[in-house]
Parts: sequence; structure tokens; C-alpha cells
Amino acid sequence: MLIFLFVLSFLRLTVGIGLCTFDQPLLGEYYSHENGLETHTSLKLNGDIDRLYYRRESGAGATQKDSGGLLVSKDVGECFQLNLKRYYYELIYRDKSQSCFQCYQMFNRTKNIIQLRKSSCEEITLLTNQMNFEELCRTIDEQSEFITLFSKSYSAEECRRTMYGTYHFTYEFREGGIGICDNPTSRLISCPDPGTPFEAVNERFRMKYGYCKHLTSSFDADQLYQCLGSWLTTDGNIITAFANERVGSERWYDKFRCMLTRKDQPQWFAKSLFAECSSLSSPTDGPEKVIITPIIPEEPTSSCYFPSNLTGQWINTANVNARVLINATHIHEIAKVNNRGWLRETYYICQQTSRSQYLVKSVTKGECFSYYICFDFKDRHHNILRYRKSKSFMSNVYDDLSKRDPLYEVCSWISFGNDANWKYQVFVLDPPAPIECPFTGMWTFKQVGQPNSLIQTRIRGGITPRPRDHGWYITCDPQYMVSQWTICGDQTKSMFADREYCRQLDPYGTPIGVYEQPDYIYQCAGYWREDSRSYLITYDRDDPYINFKCWVYERIDLFKIYLSRSAGSFCGFNQTSQSFEAQDGADLKIELEEAERIHDDCPIRYDDGRNPWQVVDEFLFYYASATTLMPSLFIYIFLILLIMNFF
Repeated sequence: MLIFLFVLSFLRLTVGIGLCTFDQPLLGEYYSHENGLETHTSLKLNGDIDRLYYRRESGAGATQKDSGGLLVSKDVGECFQLNLKRYYYELIYRDKSQSCFQCYQMFNRTKNIIQLRKSSCEEITLLTNQMNFEELCRTIDEQSEFITLFSKSYSAEECRRTMYGTYHFTYEFREGGIGICDNPTSRLISCPDPGTPFEAVNERFRMKYGYCKHLTSSFDADQLYQCLGSWLTTDGNIITAFANERVGSERWYDKFRCMLTRKDQPQWFAKSLFAECSSLSSPTDGPEKVIITPIIPEEPTSSCYFPSNLTGQWINTANVNARVLINATHIHEIAKVNNRGWLRETYYICQQTSRSQYLVKSVTKGECFSYYICFDFKDRHHNILRYRKSKSFMSNVYDDLSKRDPLYEVCSWISFGNDANWKYQVFVLDPPAPIECPFTGMWTFKQVGQPNSLIQTRIRGGITPRPRDHGWYITCDPQYMVSQWTICGDQTKSMFADREYCRQLDPYGTPIGVYEQPDYIYQCAGYWREDSRSYLITYDRDDPYINFKCWVYERIDLFKIYLSRSAGSFCGFNQTSQSFEAQDGADLKIELEEAERIHDDCPIRYDDGRNPWQVVDEFLFYYASATTLMPSLFIYIFLILLIMNFF
């Protein structure tokens, strides 16, 4: 009996005329706009399909109800066969009035949207009295336009994938428009209300159109839309369907719209004028073109001041693509974001101070809310500004400051996290002023690291990779060829690295490589000691990608210093002077060994950074000389008095 019921149900779904039925997600009532006609489609539970086509009366305008339109045609049919393919449903539709068959490819885009393509209606041949449904479905052109069906009983979906935040926008209509309307009051806001449940975080957005005086196509309107879902097309376009929440169910004509954008062009939108998506070709090609620009959600006022030595332009070593501008009251951070078409700009406005802590209000262009954040700055030294940054707290929680003071909560020690491996973040002045390096001397070096990160012989600013090829430069005995690292004489504010330096002397005792140029020049920008490790920030103006590098340095014994260079501009949490692997955040290890010769006059000086605020502007060495003895005036007077005593 069970086998019989299973076979019967299978036949109903495949070959039975009018016996296949609809279930979710296809079952329901839909509205669409096809070939200028308003179309109402009904997919019923018993498999019946009714499609009614209406034409709006000329001059009726947008206020006319759908029931007042003129019925142009009516298609009454039924589901003959329904198959689930990989990406779509394949429906064989039988027209009851014409006794012909059509193939529908129905794509379920979201729970509210179905897109379909269909073949022509073909009749059964008299010769075979059969229909080849596979051949019928193959007649559908892959490049044909989709018909978009909007569910009348829709439920809103989250549309953060397409838009989120606060924006100013300009708009332009392709037909009837004479220009772009750029009203400062035009706003696109896609933000949840505070306290909204997570599953309903971004189901609606608001577009407030501003009127432009000299554009007849512009208008004043405040439209509130509900998102019906979005999907990605094969050519990379993102299409979002939405419904106007302020239009009633009796006006389907004004309710549904489509919007198209792309991941690589997120600030451009093309918007349809009817309930269809086929008129949208690209973000810049559609009936209505919208360009959005991120703006800050509010403009806070400052109520305190930062120290004067914090002002300037800085680089965040944790993000070299970010630029930081600090003045007396504001910190302006500008960062390049890969997945957006614009820069991410954040403003931190000073609100309160307590010792080294500064409570700021953070607002970001294109975001929805403002936040309270606490900065804990250490005193500036060299070109370095070290700080800690607390977690963010929504500012609207502290609207009533008489009850809750944000300073005591946001700047409390628990707001900075409980990670035992935390480190101060670093701002470096850009460009930095040269400072005395923490150590000096003349060294030979060995290097271990990633193949692409090793110090190589080169001409800085040139294209010749190896200057000594074919002997056109100088000829050096291989036994005198060394890798040299120097911080000497009056050039102790930079480290000079030469991968192949010739230490050979000519017959007069002069180095034959005296005119050689170093391969790398690392200008010292600042150093300090933290967590029993000595850190050094250098600046390489010749590096095409990352000018700033972080080093961990350590004096191993009297004649050796080890350095570890970071892969980026920020030293890793596990990086030590012995590190050279990517897992530690390093890419190169340098082993320096003292190699000063008798007449080099390049002694060793070493500072581990315990007191980076100590002024070491000029560190001069004085050398004793025994070649000439010059008696002082006091010795002459003493000898004269001694001789006079004898007489």
C-alpha cells in the first residue's frame, strides 16, 4: 500500500496533467511589471496558475489604485511538471485556453523574490501527440531578461550586505532630467534603532530627497523602504529588492523597486522606477542614478585639549595605510579600506582628561552611531607617541551625564582588555626628524631570514642590481669582501648597511672602497624599552612599500648585537632579537659583530632605551694623544716659583 501511494505521488509531480502542486518557496501571490503592464501572478496550492495583465489609464498618475486599471489579458493555466534543478525550478506550464506548453525557469532569489525566464508556448504535434519538454526548455536564451516577481505577502530581510550607515547622496533621472540634484539635505540612512534585536538589525533604510531649484525632475520626499533581500548576479552585480513602507497594499505600482550596485563600486547605485530589475545594467546605467558619500552621524563639540607636543601628522605602525592628523582638540584618522570605494575617516574629539587619559567621542564617516573611547598616552619621546586604546562604548548610553559619567567607566582599567600580552600601540611622526641611533660602531653582519627580505647589493634609486658585475666598478680581493653595518662619525643618526663592502687598502693605507655607497640607509626615528625588550623604529625613504620598520635589538656580549626586523612596520607580540620567521611577525635577523680597525675612529655606544626621554643630541668621543705634550700655564708658573725659591 505504501509503495502504491509513493508511486502515485511521484506521478502527480512528474507526468500528471494538472496534478503537480506548489509549496514553499513558490506558493503565493506575486506582483511584477512586464512589458509596461502590471502583472498579478497567483501560484495556487492545487497547481493552478493565474496571471492577470493590467494597463494603467493615461494620466491616472501614481495615486490610482490597481483595481482601477484596464484588464488587457488573462492567462489561466496549470502546473504540468515541476523539477528541481541545481540552481532553479523547471516548471512545465500548460495553458488551458490555448492547449500549449511553456517552460519556466524559476530562480528563488530570496524568500520574497522569484525571477523567471520562459519559452514560447508550443503546441503538441499531431504526428506524435507528444511534447519534448527538454527541447522546449533548451529554447530559453541564457541571455534573456529576467521577470522579477515580488511577493505580496513579503517579510523584510536584512540588507546590510548592500548598504549600512549614514550618507549624503545626489540623484539624477535618465529620462526627463536635465542634471544632477545635489541638495545638502539629501540623506540615505540605513541604521538600526538602538536596542533593536540582532536579527532585525538592518531591515529598512530611509531616503530623504532634497529639492533642487533649477531641476524640474527633483522633488522633496521622505521615503522609508523595507529590504526584501539581495543577490549576486553572474557578472558581479549586487541587486537589492525593496518595498516602500509608506505605500499601502492597494498601490502595488508604487511599492516595489530594485537597486543595483557592485562590490568594487559601492558608492554608485542604479535604481528602477517600476517593479522590475531588467532596466538596470550597471551602477551607472539605470533610470535613476544615485551617488552616495559617507558623512558623520553627528558633529560633537570638544571640551578639552590635547598636549601641544601631540600635534602633527603621524603614521600608525599597526596600519601603514592609515594617516593620523592631531591638532589641539581633534584626532583625525584616515585609513584606506580595500573593500570600499572611499577612505575610512574617523574623528576623535576630546571630551574629558584625567592625568594621561583622554576621553574622546569617536565618529566615523558612513557609520551609524558615535562612541566613547579612552586614549591613554605616554609622554612623547623622539618621533614616537605610544598609547593604549580602550573598548568603545555607545555614547547614547551616557546622554544623561548627571546619572552616569563616561570618564569613570570608559577609562577604567578593565576597559582596556585583560590580555596579558598587550603592548602599547605606536604613532610615528611622518616624516620623522632624524635622532641619534641607540647604538654606534662599525660591524660586520650575518643575516638570516625570508629570501625576499634579505639585504641585497643594489644601487639606491637605480636599476643596476649588482654594481661589481663584469668588473666595471672596482676590483676587490674576495678575502676582504664583507657585509658591513656602520653608525659612525658625524652620521650617527642613520644606520648604513652594505651587503658587499671592500675593506681592502691601497699601498698608502687608504680603503679602496672609500667612495662606495651603502645599499640601505635606515634613519633612526625613535627607540624605547618595553617588556624587557628594546625597540627601534627606522625610516627608509627608498622603500617603495613600507618606509617604517620596527626592530628588536639586544646586546649579546661586548662585541655582538642582534637585531630582528619586523615584516611590516609593527613589531609582533612574540618577536625577539632572535626572530626571523613570519609566525613571530619578523622577516630578517641581523647578527652584528664589532669590526672597528685602528684608524676607523668608530667606537661602540649602546643604549637599551630604558630612558628614551634623555636628550642625546650630540654624543662626542674624545681621544687621548701621546704624540705631543703641551705643558699648561700653571706648570710654567709653578716651575718659575720653584726656581726663584732656590735663589
